[in-house]
Amino acid sequence: MLLAEDHPVNQRVVQLILAAHAMQVVTVADGEQALAAFQSETFDLILMDMQMPGMDGLTATRAIRRIEAARPDQDRTPIIMLSANAMSEHRDQARDAGADLHVPKPITAASLLAGIQAATAP
Repeated sequence: MLLAEDHPVNQRVVQLILAAHAMQVVTVADGEQALAAFQSETFDLILMDMQMPGMDGLTATRAIRRIEAARPDQDRTPIIMLSANAMSEHRDQARDAGADLHVPKPITAASLLAGIQAATAP
């Protein structure tokens, strides 16, 4: 799993939740690093912070979806947008960028795990 999150406390919260459920995570701090990681590794899921310095999560998600569109033999990677912005317009922005789901911050174990289950369900 790939986590793109710029805030160290939020990184640690997600890492602890995932570790408690035996999920491995690669953590990066911005959209450019997320895009580079996506191009060099395969991930079952991407957790993408919406607002990061440099390349934000919306831009990174659009770029990932363009890469996937150019590789029709590659499976689509579920992307969950994480954001303190929980208004409907923010959820719409996440969906329009290509995210499968929006999980509001602050992240809880229940909300994150439910989001992961929903995004990865067949």
